[in-house]
Amino acid sequence: MMLSACVLAQTKNWENRFIDAMNYKDGVSINVKIDQMQFDLKSSDLGLIEIMDKDNYLLDFSNETVFVSEGIIKTFNKVNNQLIIDQLIEGDITIFDLLTGNFKDVLFENPDKRGNSIFVNFNIKMMGYSGFIKTKENGEPLELKVKYGPDQFLLLTVTNYIKGNLKLINEFNPLNAEIIDLRE
Repeated sequence: MMLSACVLAQTKNWENRFIDAMNYKDGVSINVKIDQMQFDLKSSDLGLIEIMDKDNYLLDFSNETVFVSEGIIKTFNKVNNQLIIDQLIEGDITIFDLLTGNFKDVLFENPDKRGNSIFVNFNIKMMGYSGFIKTKENGEPLELKVKYGPDQFLLLTVTNYIKGNLKLINEFNPLNAEIIDLRE
């Protein structure tokens, strides 16, 4: 009984530090490398994530920008000048839920300290996902990996983390774009 209380306290301490780091009052800006594997198809891209809060965030790549605000998804294809509007599906868990600390339905294993880093494996049984979150001891993210099937994963590696300094999220306003609204 005492051991499980200690393990729960360690997990909560890690979780609180991570949530504090990702939900800074002025937002966070993180440069990332995203590697994805879907069966035998591999891709890699560099991007910028800006998180204002758990309901407002942006992911910017060279060819597209994805902006989510209060459940509305706006994907701007910079190549075709198209703005696709959709909405989040209630009950789905996205990588942004993990990044902003929305851990409902996420089961964590014990945090594992390795050098100056903390690794925490997780499972999302309802979706068949598993993976890990790697952070600094202060909760700042280093890596997040989600395995969503055999030979299918997404690995997000943080190359720079800055508190505040949000620029793109406040300026997102594609001009003269063809609008495709997929909401029902």
